[in-house]
Amino acid sequence: MASLLDSIRDGLELVVDKTEEYSKIGKLKVDIISIKRKIEKQFTELGGRTFDLLTGDDAKSLQKDDKVATLIRDIQAFEQELKEKEADIERVKQDKGKERLDRQEARKQQSEVNDMTKDKDMQDDKKNS
Repeated sequence: MASLLDSIRDGLELVVDKTEEYSKIGKLKVDIISIKRKIEKQFTELGGRTFDLLTGDDAKSLQKDDKVATLIRDIQAFEQELKEKEADIERVKQDKGKERLDRQEARKQQSEVNDMTKDKDMQDDKKNS
């Protein structure tokens, strides 16, 4: 009976763990989508500004234009943020996997202790009989 209860408990813990993991990953993926949209917006604005500079009467160098430099810095910052969010997803996966393994190992050790205690109790009962 204990084995059945242990199996049910293990199954429920796995469901809870996976739910937490997927919830965290889902939020991070929403953040990633938002960052990608910001990058796309910056690229669109950069393209428009570049077009204006190349076709306008004011033939400034693109590299010297403050607006272009600002857009490039913004894009680079968003790309760095994107990499960090992707790394966060991997960290969540690894952390949750480690938590599950640690819990399984602790349960296995507890089961071994329980088995040893039962064996000792049975031996003591035989001696007392």
